[in-house]
Amino acid sequence: MYIKKALISAAIALTSSFALAGQSNDVPVEIDLEGFSALGNMKTARFSDNDNEFIGCGTRTFAFGDGTSFNFGFCQAGIEEGASINCGTEDLSLISQINAISDYSFITFRWDDLGNCTYVGSSTQSFYIPGKKDK
Repeated sequence: MYIKKALISAAIALTSSFALAGQSNDVPVEIDLEGFSALGNMKTARFSDNDNEFIGCGTRTFAFGDGTSFNFGFCQAGIEEGASINCGTEDLSLISQINAISDYSFITFRWDDLGNCTYVGSSTQSFYIPGKKDK
């Protein structure tokens, strides 16, 4: 287990060292309908030249008069060709991950054949923020 953690830490350290000052990475939205996954960064989707590309996640909390509440999370993505997907979840750990997403995050998510989110990941790093040339 220790070796696995060490290898993961080393891989993250090596890949993050490539983020140079001022670097700006475009990651267009991709949807894999066969693999039940989507990814992309919000900056690239927002500033794309087409009206169909988007990616994001959100949460909703419904409070009831009896003091109980219902929490729900969702992720959605669309690509230039017009295809789109969304998934939903009531899993509190996935909702927590969705709440960790911030402006200009890279987002990846997966779903099952019933449309339930099964994985949500995000990365918020300087190279996903628009650079001077992107403004």
